[in-house]
Amino acid sequence: MPYHIALHTDLPLSDALPFSPNGFFFNTPEHVHQQSAGGAHTVVAVNTLTNRVEARCSFFVDGDQARSPAAAPFGSVEFVETLPEPVLDTVLDALLAAVVATGVSVFRLVNYPHCYAPPQAKRLTAQLLNRGFTVVSANQNAFLPITSDLFETIIDASERRRLQKCRRAGFRFDHWQQPDLDAVTSFLISTRQRQGYALTLPPDRLRRLLQTFPDEFPVFVVRAGTAIAALTIAVRVRSDILYSFLPASSPAYHTYSPMVLLTDGLVGYCQAQHIQLLDLGVSLDGDYQPKPSLVRFKQNLGAQECPKLTFEKRF
Repeated sequence: MPYHIALHTDLPLSDALPFSPNGFFFNTPEHVHQQSAGGAHTVVAVNTLTNRVEARCSFFVDGDQARSPAAAPFGSVEFVETLPEPVLDTVLDALLAAVVATGVSVFRLVNYPHCYAPPQAKRLTAQLLNRGFTVVSANQNAFLPITSDLFETIIDASERRRLQKCRRAGFRFDHWQQPDLDAVTSFLISTRQRQGYALTLPPDRLRRLLQTFPDEFPVFVVRAGTAIAALTIAVRVRSDILYSFLPASSPAYHTYSPMVLLTDGLVGYCQAQHIQLLDLGVSLDGDYQPKPSLVRFKQNLGAQECPKLTFEKRF
């Protein structure tokens, strides 16, 4: 079997091998490296014929818990679709042995949405359940498959009217190439506060991510004149996946629903960039409970749903 299984702790970025063919940004050594000052433990399966990584998982120890990721929307075990089942078995054996060796009593894995890699998500779920993991969180994740169809032809009639209303009012969608980071963060904080939400990560950390990874964290905005009506910080999760990570719209423009125009612009951007999937995320309220109105809104935009699971194993 042409695979080498290895465990690395705080591996220097210069020594990390590339993932084959192209992996999720949140699992790259560059992103993993900055998630926590505590350092990452990473298990990899390297195809010795190509010298490329075909399976990986980075976890972090925090007190009595090991978790993957430390600070990202997901981590978990990523692997190529063609990875042989015996190799996946060996990777998971090595991963659990490495976690047990740290002395923790709980291992938590936040998985990627199933739509990112359906065959791998199905295989991994079965493997984890067979190994004594339980599903501790199961949210529905909304996404739009990107086709050549115009966005306005797939959305609900009510949202089409709102889209036309924004256009008639002169609202403009733009990829904000060099965003004012203070303006972006203050807009997100103020709009989230008015809606009863907390920002999911500290403003300073958000600024660092935007400064460190400008190509992977593009900012998109809808402007009404010079005012910001809506914006989102997106993530180029993979070359063919764009995730609308931190969307927000100003209550002052609620009657226009500028988020519809923003989504229309994102779909056009994806079509131009050959991106096949636009991830609209889970639909939760400030208490991390399902929010029916947000679910309906995304469905009206033509979104489909898939599971996004979190697993835990206790030792």
